[in-house]
Amino acid sequence: MRRLIGMSVLGVGLLAIAQGAGTAGADPAPDGQGTLRVQAVTTGAEPFGVMGAQIGILSCTADKVLASLTTGQDGTAVTNLPAGCYHAQLTSVSGCEPKSANSVKVDVIPAATQTAAFQVSCA
Repeated sequence: MRRLIGMSVLGVGLLAIAQGAGTAGADPAPDGQGTLRVQAVTTGAEPFGVMGAQIGILSCTADKVLASLTTGQDGTAVTNLPAGCYHAQLTSVSGCEPKSANSVKVDVIPAATQTAAFQVSCA
């Protein structure tokens, strides 16, 4: 009986991996686009994701906001963008203050995921 239970747990685990369970993110990027992942985490020995951080995405060539993202429970948010140069700018994070640069330059590459990370300190 013990062997059967172990095999069932293994089977469920493999099925979850195959189905992508537990992974957060945007749908696969269309051809010519890449994925930009933004992340807000606390500073300290055990950093954790900060929900509700607002991050604006701007083109490197214009000061126009192209997208506004809000981090989820795990402190991340994602969007698909055409390949190119972007700035991810931390615009708001309730109850917290930035501890790193509030703007990060990111070069989005087709069929790849780039990450812009922000560290914050929360009261």
